[in-house]
Amino acid sequence: MEMNIAELKKGGFLKQLQKDYFAVRLRVAGGNLTLEQVETIHQVAKKYGKGYIHLTTRQGMEIPFIHFEHIDAVREELRAGGVELGVCGGTVRGVMACQGSYMCPHGHVDAKALSRQIDEQFFAAPVPGKFKISVAGCNRSCAKPQENDLGFGGVLRPALREKDCISCGLCADLCPVAAITMQDGYPLLSREKCIACGECVTACPSGAWREGEAGVRVWAGGRIGRDPKLGEVAISFMPITKIPAAIEASLAFFREHGRSKERFGKVIERIGWEKYREAMERATKKDA
Repeated sequence: MEMNIAELKKGGFLKQLQKDYFAVRLRVAGGNLTLEQVETIHQVAKKYGKGYIHLTTRQGMEIPFIHFEHIDAVREELRAGGVELGVCGGTVRGVMACQGSYMCPHGHVDAKALSRQIDEQFFAAPVPGKFKISVAGCNRSCAKPQENDLGFGGVLRPALREKDCISCGLCADLCPVAAITMQDGYPLLSREKCIACGECVTACPSGAWREGEAGVRVWAGGRIGRDPKLGEVAISFMPITKIPAAIEASLAFFREHGRSKERFGKVIERIGWEKYREAMERATKKDA
């Protein structure tokens, strides 16, 4: 097998400083691996590497010190054990996610399940430059959606059942953006100020504040690296079912306007946020 560094990199093998050695990047969706996958990775790292693995900053995993001669064997043994290889270059990368509502009491959406669905549908899709996606279960942003090319953060529109309110004022005291004020003994919510964090629902001792509609806030254009910048809110509230449409619209915008190796945020800045938001609006409002 001839050594084609560019092709190997596309397939998840990253050239190391050490001559003829590579770190193999693995496909991980939302930071989850089964024990069977972990055992496969363990055996491959022990047999072909140096007996350890590297956890990346985006919940991924790499096996360092794979010699060029063992690349084919490593690829075959990993896949036989249910472990797919990661990707590099102009592709949709592995999806980050926090625990979300599956485990976390603060979560409004099941970030893990959403990350798996996104990974199944969009992983390795070709685009002009790297494209990173993240899903956070709530406004605490543990999965850092603002740092990704496209990020989704769980949000919750609270609903008040006034007859259950005991006029304690706790919701007004705890609201992080002062969107709730007490009037005539009852809470009044300003929808304009509300950031849909759901803190009032969690804190309410009588259950008067209840879960209304759950959805996601969409962030776009975030990036780390040599020119870091946090993303901006593209859609403040979107139904969960519209996530695939939002991703499709973003990738289409990237393919139409992006230059080779350009980051998505720079494409938006160059073409204009107004045009990008218009494209997102058209895509996510279809059949609404």
